Amino acid sequence: MATCYATTCDVADFLRISITCDTSPSISQVEKLIKRAEDKIDHRTGHAWRAKTTTEIQDLPLLYTFGWGTFISLKHRNIKVCATSCTKLDFCAGDKVEIWNGSNGAWTDYVQTPGAYDVEYIKGEIYLRGFIFTILRRNRVRITYRYGETTVPEDIEDATVKLTCIDLIRSSIKMDDLEFGGAIKKEQAMAEWKTEVDKIIRDREEVYVLP
Repeated sequence: MATCYATTCDVADFLRISITCDTSPSISQVEKLIKRAEDKIDHRTGHAWRAKTTTEIQDLPLLYTFGWGTFISLKHRNIKVCATSCTKLDFCAGDKVEIWNGSNGAWTDYVQTPGAYDVEYIKGEIYLRGFIFTILRRNRVRITYRYGETTVPEDIEDATVKLTCIDLIRSSIKMDDLEFGGAIKKEQAMAEWKTEVDKIIRDREEVYVLP
């Protein structure tokens, strides 16, 4: 199972234990917990720190921006675009800009049609051209696109490792060999990790102003 924000080696180094296919916890068990931690961080920060693909169905609004087109605000920003054009999505990567044709009950993909749309990839906006006078607007647009970061910040990696370690200890997966040294107890360590994770997430939370 591929992980993005941290690896089993990161978790093993942090806990000072060995994690292999034959240990308990095993590599596969730890990877599952890492994936859960990644999803938690994405949800709580409101941002993807990895490349992800999503599909949205949106109404076609009666809102036209001069020089751009009919404005649609995507639910994510940092959109991945075509290597040859920063205003176009990439057909080869599976991106689509589909318009519902009510007459024949089918979607028509305009992702490769010149002049049909433009993408503002930083803010996560798409502008369609040629549909300002259309009557059919409800659930008219279906957009498949990729978004997220290409480099994971170190604090996000740190939060992922600590969330994973908290889940490991709470799940009682043979953590008897885990030593914290001195008088520090597991409960105290988990509380400190959680406090640090919460601070990282607060610092990374994003607030969106709806258009």
